[in-house]
Amino acid sequence: MIPEQNYINGEWVTSETQQTFDNIDPCTGQVIAKYPCTSHREVDGAVSSAREAFEVWRNVSRVQRAEVLYRVAKLIEERRDQLAQAISMETGKNYNESIAEVNEALHMAQYAFGSGRTPQGEAVASEISSKDSYMLRKPKGVVAIISPWNFPLAIGAFWCAAPAIVEGNTVIIKPSEDAPLSTQLAVEIYHDAGIPTGVLNLVHGEGMTGDWLARGDVDHICFTGSAEVGQHIRKLCAESWNKTCSCELGSKSAVIVFDDANFDMAVSACIASSFKLSGQRCVSASRLIVQRGIYDKFCDSFRHYAYQVKAGPPFTDRGFIVGGGLIPSDYYMGPLINQQQLDRVQKYNKMVKEDPEVDVLIHGTARTPGFYISPTVYKTEWRDVPYLKEEVFGPHVAIIPFDTIDDAINIYNDTDYGLAVGVITEDFKKARACRDRCDYGMCYWNGGSIAAESHLAFGGVKKSGNGFPSAARTFRAVTHEVSWTVNHDEHLQFPQGME
Repeated sequence: MIPEQNYINGEWVTSETQQTFDNIDPCTGQVIAKYPCTSHREVDGAVSSAREAFEVWRNVSRVQRAEVLYRVAKLIEERRDQLAQAISMETGKNYNESIAEVNEALHMAQYAFGSGRTPQGEAVASEISSKDSYMLRKPKGVVAIISPWNFPLAIGAFWCAAPAIVEGNTVIIKPSEDAPLSTQLAVEIYHDAGIPTGVLNLVHGEGMTGDWLARGDVDHICFTGSAEVGQHIRKLCAESWNKTCSCELGSKSAVIVFDDANFDMAVSACIASSFKLSGQRCVSASRLIVQRGIYDKFCDSFRHYAYQVKAGPPFTDRGFIVGGGLIPSDYYMGPLINQQQLDRVQKYNKMVKEDPEVDVLIHGTARTPGFYISPTVYKTEWRDVPYLKEEVFGPHVAIIPFDTIDDAINIYNDTDYGLAVGVITEDFKKARACRDRCDYGMCYWNGGSIAAESHLAFGGVKKSGNGFPSAARTFRAVTHEVSWTVNHDEHLQFPQGME
């Protein structure tokens, strides 16, 4: 593996600062490696490198730019197991989920490559018959990417970077301090695929590094993380004449289960939506909104299966190579990412335990070493309390009854967030009402709240996003749409009848 270094202007470089941060294995609490806290001067150097490269890269054929992603995709396939092991090692993610994340990155690289030969704009009829009109997309310039820990490979390096690069932008990535290795391996793949000097840069660091990058000479910021930090970035952009941002933020996602649902599928979808990645997906369902006619039966069944959700390491023999690779474990979920997140989940669990109006079905318990905690599941009517309306980001699940479709929609919408919702029913009219009246970015009929695909938009409303989704819609976020009109007449004519 490459050393823990930055990647600036086409070279792996050791940081000038002596300060480092620890990359911690959440399964053991032990330090995996130390990464540099990049200095302000080095961040500016990475931005300058990207700025200089932009003037050359934007003039390269869009088809040729996309060819880089073809080579990247081939390398992802070759290194699939290495990438998945790195994700599991630094996030504690179940190995099956890590492989799925690598596939997600691969799909985005393939999609970005294919987009090189698809239309880049639209031909539009003009009001004047002697004129031709077009709408084209032009690259914004230098794109800063501040990526999250929970999908450290797929989101920053591919959902955000791949479209930006194909569209002619240049990029600086700042990975999460909780999962820097996965992004570094992704940048190594871009390097080995022949990405030109300065087009892609990597700077490691903690929160201040991201702040310096966001305040730097960049044109667009792709951010995935908390609503509070996203709001800070939006304010920075508002103070600038040129900066824009696409923010994918927190959620209080849910699954709505109607009494005509396929019951077994509903329970299965809710288990997966609640406990995959230990409830640390931004779309994890911490609210299960269940129609009262099947409420008791659902609670009993969900409790039965939730008891069987065990947390443990992603490999049976951590640290030992067996037959050329690590042996995946049978645990359904891993630990939380760090002590801070464990403390946060325990805070909300304590609120639930002390509330006399709550019927706790399963008490979550923590264990060491590492940052493990078992599921907390409880029954409650919908109320205005923090643990029902605020993002917990852990295996913490409320099962809430409802009577009518209006009740279900009102309960779902009664938070500051709007990212994902699953709707499970055999009735098209109910599904359609939820489709039209719920506040969300992604809705899954007869599914849970987790089903992202790279060729679809991924984003939310309210505190969950600012209207510029990632994944397939990153192409639009990192470009300006411009109008170009050509007059073929020898005389000038104006639209709208103006003389």
